[in-house]
Amino acid sequence: MPSGRSEPAADQADGQTAIELSALDAAAAWRRIADSLAAAAASARHPFHLLSVATVDAAGAAEARTVVLRGFDEANREVWFHTDVRSGKAAAIRRDARVGLHWYAPEVKLQIRIPATASLHQADDIALHAWMASPPMSRACYTAAHAPGEPLTSFPAAPSAPAAGDDTGLANLCVVRCRFESVELLALHAAGHERVRIDVASNPVTWTILAP
Repeated sequence: MPSGRSEPAADQADGQTAIELSALDAAAAWRRIADSLAAAAASARHPFHLLSVATVDAAGAAEARTVVLRGFDEANREVWFHTDVRSGKAAAIRRDARVGLHWYAPEVKLQIRIPATASLHQADDIALHAWMASPPMSRACYTAAHAPGEPLTSFPAAPSAPAAGDDTGLANLCVVRCRFESVELLALHAAGHERVRIDVASNPVTWTILAP
């Protein structure tokens, strides 16, 4: 149902445009988000290429950090990112697989929140595929002698890119796949913010309109 607002201006980041949820239905809104996540996984210029991931540490405190979106599977409702298997986030997910995923793109004034269940993939075909697809400088991150978050006496030098065929860091690469059943959107508009929760596990998808 159109809202009577003027057409949103085109965003400058990869042709993104502001989402007017009141002009869409659940299926169309999910189509926009699914297409955006697929594009974000493929382009570092996309406003959703970086996301925040929240976990709970051993003491019960919430922790959030920024990661790179590495992939999106619409059919299986999964997104994934890479981490060092020695990292705090990997340890947190081993204890509690529930994670919160968060994106915000100021260019399009849209927030995406996804509650998900994470699984860790290390030393398996998924991890190997990710390693083979990673450029040398990305592989270098996993060759560091110290685990992420380990206290040091001085700032370390940047690791060198490994030579072709050097799989030293493969054992430390972990792919974190996050499966979800719902997506919450908050679209900011001067004429009135719009918020919905989309049930993407239903067929067809449905949504609930929420107070912003």
